[in-house]
Amino acid sequence: MRISGKPGGVGSTQSVAGSKPSATPASAPVAPASASDAVQVSSAARLVAVAQEALAVVPDIRMDKVEAIKNQLDADAYNPDGEAVAEGLIKEHMAHGRRS
Repeated sequence: MRISGKPGGVGSTQSVAGSKPSATPASAPVAPASASDAVQVSSAARLVAVAQEALAVVPDIRMDKVEAIKNQLDADAYNPDGEAVAEGLIKEHMAHGRRS
């Protein structure tokens, strides 16, 4: 793929006549933060943060389970319970249907 510097191409910019001035001029002074500024995090937000940290170390794919099923498939010994699979699919569908 080759990208040229022709105007109007991907990544090019176009000038706009009569552009709006920004709401805050660049020379406007910025007030310093007060020493009394503080952030309070709710216990629910802390719980979410802890859960996210715990999930970050859990792999998306459980390779031990994948390998076990591969071995069963290779040995022609994989016989999943059809009713359990169908029930799981229905539960998953119902859970997704309620969210939308």
